Amino acid sequence: MTLKELRNRLENEIKKSSHVYIIGHNEPDLDAIGSAIGLYTLVNYYKKPASIIIDDEESKLDSSVKRVIDDCCGKYRFIDKKTALEKVNSSSLLILTDVNKTTMISIGDSIDKFRKRIIIDHHNENNDTVKTQDKYITLNVSSASEIVASILNMSKVPYDSSVANYLLAGINLDTKRFKQNVTEDTHDTAEKLLHQGADIDYVNSLFLEEFESFCRISNLIINGTVIRKYSDSLLAPIQVSFTIDRNNPKNNYSKEDCAKAADRMLKFRGVDASFVLAYTDEDIVHISGRGTQRVNVGKIMERVHGGGNRQCAGARIKTDNIYSLENELMENVHVGLSDEEDVIEEPPVIMRKQIGKKKK
Repeated sequence: MTLKELRNRLENEIKKSSHVYIIGHNEPDLDAIGSAIGLYTLVNYYKKPASIIIDDEESKLDSSVKRVIDDCCGKYRFIDKKTALEKVNSSSLLILTDVNKTTMISIGDSIDKFRKRIIIDHHNENNDTVKTQDKYITLNVSSASEIVASILNMSKVPYDSSVANYLLAGINLDTKRFKQNVTEDTHDTAEKLLHQGADIDYVNSLFLEEFESFCRISNLIINGTVIRKYSDSLLAPIQVSFTIDRNNPKNNYSKEDCAKAADRMLKFRGVDASFVLAYTDEDIVHISGRGTQRVNVGKIMERVHGGGNRQCAGARIKTDNIYSLENELMENVHVGLSDEEDVIEEPPVIMRKQIGKKKK
């Protein structure tokens, strides 16, 4: 499906529907919430009722997402899973944004109640992908927010500066401030959002980190990271970091904490990929994976029933043994390497020893 075909399909299906439900992945980030708000704007343009489904506890929401929801309180209809399932009928339309898998949405076990579904995403598909003929899934675009912004602009749908802010924030997040997955179209879309009134200062403020969060993540990295080396033909060995709270592995962290820790690990010279594992609930482990061009973390994550794209992937696994899950990841790194070479038999390097090493 091309972008123009997606635009036409959305217009036709929205007009035929009695109510449009929009959903992103569990514990939505700025891309999921930004693109959802953009789609809500599109539905309103066609004078149809819309709802955004968010079923996560407030404590598990990203702080920036909570701020967005607070800032637009009363302007958009946010509902939980129970309310959505009570109201859905045969003429309802479900739009999934920034996600395509049943295991990553709150209504995954009730997806068949939504007879008409459209997917807008930029992550790999697998066996858990929601069954529908109407899907626009492309790995060559920065974010779901870029796709939705392009649809709004193509359809000449008017939107205010706040919508432009949320869409630009989603693009900023998934491009790491325009450092990766950026194309000419990404810059063109961002420019149009700025022309629509997007405020750079507001968008940047959504990415400010609280000091307490910074310390928590720093301690997790310093005390819980090991680095393993993998061979890569004639090139320098690939180095992959694995982070767990090794002092208190059962400690709970947020999905946001894992993502920030994984992002931060890639800032160290020589680290080609990073995986952060932490319990987000009593028996649920979240994994955040980040990779450079040398490692496809999406392929690796698929081996543990997760998913994503080459540079950004995640998984939510039910287990009571986080170390076993880490070992499974370590053993499957080869699938993300171009030549699938074997592991170099060297003991893992412990991060805290690296950081504390004194220069001679």
